[in-house]
Amino acid sequence: MMADKKDYICAAPFSSLEIHDHARFLCCASWLKKYLPENSSPVDAWNSVEANDVRDSILDGSYRYCDSLHCPMLHQLEKFGSTGKIDPLYHKDNIPPQLQSKIDDYKNGVLKPSVIQFSFDRTCNLECPSCRVKLFTANKKKIDEVEATIQQIEESYGDSATTLYITGSGDPFISVGFRNFLRNFDKSKWPKLKSIHLHTNATKWNKKMWDSMPNVHEYVSSCEISIDAGTKDTYENKTRIGGNWDELIDNLKFIATIPNLNRVKPSFVVQQKNYKEMKMFYDLMVSIFGNKAYVYYGKITNWGTFTSEQFKEQKVWDINHAEYNEFIEEVNRTLPAGKSWSNLQEFITRSKQLI
Repeated sequence: MMADKKDYICAAPFSSLEIHDHARFLCCASWLKKYLPENSSPVDAWNSVEANDVRDSILDGSYRYCDSLHCPMLHQLEKFGSTGKIDPLYHKDNIPPQLQSKIDDYKNGVLKPSVIQFSFDRTCNLECPSCRVKLFTANKKKIDEVEATIQQIEESYGDSATTLYITGSGDPFISVGFRNFLRNFDKSKWPKLKSIHLHTNATKWNKKMWDSMPNVHEYVSSCEISIDAGTKDTYENKTRIGGNWDELIDNLKFIATIPNLNRVKPSFVVQQKNYKEMKMFYDLMVSIFGNKAYVYYGKITNWGTFTSEQFKEQKVWDINHAEYNEFIEEVNRTLPAGKSWSNLQEFITRSKQLI
């Protein structure tokens, strides 16, 4: 039964700040249609008119800046009338004290972010067609800018941050600035910090790398590992150009042994190139991570890496796509699994007869 989103409050814009190269957001850029002022400081972005517009749209129940087709939480709410266990949506009759305190702080003009995403370095060792058209490696000037931004965040919001998310733009183990931050992490500058969530391709997350950053071990209890493939061929030749499947699998097996890491989100950007491996990917991830795994499937987003025709070919969930029926079958083989979530709920239980 469809729920009314007017009855719910999303905690994200009251707690989260994403800092990208030039853009700033209060939520995932593919889920939220309202950008904050470009190139603004963390403080100016957080307190901007645009940020407050988003917060007001949550409080008035319109969600007018949110994309419910891509946001898996709103998608779940509107499709099934429930929000699941991991999202930031709360019914207005059951707002937790921490969120109510955030709302009160906003109304009183003293709100600070508690979740901060470091997405201001695109440095990565892989060339993923869904993300970029070429490799990007930060030069000395860019590394200096990254370290300066970290210092700005530290000085402005080190006293309020409870979670750091590193990174949504590249890889935390490849970026010199992010890697140095993790290796030289100073707990005294982040007194309220409870967790560091790592978002990585895991190609360099091996024992040697992990042992080089001991000060963050106690904080890293969750991670997202972007893979987008269930086979060596698809991984190395279609979705992760430059990757080595065998090395990845070895690293995943090591990551599974990290004691404090209790939640692993292997993620899979669904597209024409890989959708037939959705179930295969799920089975592989659960076989490696067991109860730690919670597999995520998300529709591919065009970040300017595809022409309109190329993107149309990848949108296998489009009812007019030649492989749509096969996609529906794969979704229904995969997503009912208990340890997965997605923004593809609308396709569950459909069949060829319904098309």
